[in-house]
Amino acid sequence: MRTDELIVQLARSAKPVKPLPSPGVRAMRWFAGALLVMIVSIVMIGPRADLASALSQPVFMGSLAALLLTLASGGTVAFVLSVPGAERSPVQRALPILTAAAWAAIWLVVFSAAGAPAGRPTAAVHSACAIEIAACAVITGWLLLAMLARAASLRPLWTAAVASLASVATGATVAQILCPLDDPTHQLVGHVVIALVVAGAGLLVGGHALNTWRRR
Repeated sequence: MRTDELIVQLARSAKPVKPLPSPGVRAMRWFAGALLVMIVSIVMIGPRADLASALSQPVFMGSLAALLLTLASGGTVAFVLSVPGAERSPVQRALPILTAAAWAAIWLVVFSAAGAPAGRPTAAVHSACAIEIAACAVITGWLLLAMLARAASLRPLWTAAVASLASVATGATVAQILCPLDDPTHQLVGHVVIALVVAGAGLLVGGHALNTWRRR
């Protein structure tokens, strides 16, 4: 087929296309949906009884701030990466990774300062926290992945990685507000490790899905 014939064929088969809003606008829409999921989860289960007191603790606030920054930066960068040419610098991809690492580092420092745990680390895993983290991550992650699929990411693994961190951060934030245990062993094993496992699963599923949709 000659080039001019190909152009004519493509022009005849073309359908009207509605341009997507900017990555910032789409990110704000996802933030609104994720916030709704988080609020509903907290209201249905009920926040920890000493939440007001916990909010005055530097460790709790530092951990919560790191999670919220991971949520915000991961969601924003995911939408930027989903649009070819929208990324201004590869450094943007590092921000959600650094904030997620800061969250883990906070509890690791507290854990080290507290000394060796009295019991087995596996005993620090509570099913309620694991379910809260995984459930919120799946719901917000599915919404984020569906929105990202409407664009055309040329870096599906990177996009899936930051998106997975953002969605897992929603679950970890909810779990921290609900969970009354500030024991560093529980926070590390029952929250951080569980979040890493869920994020890894999200990376595999999301990367495969985005790569498949891109090929189609």
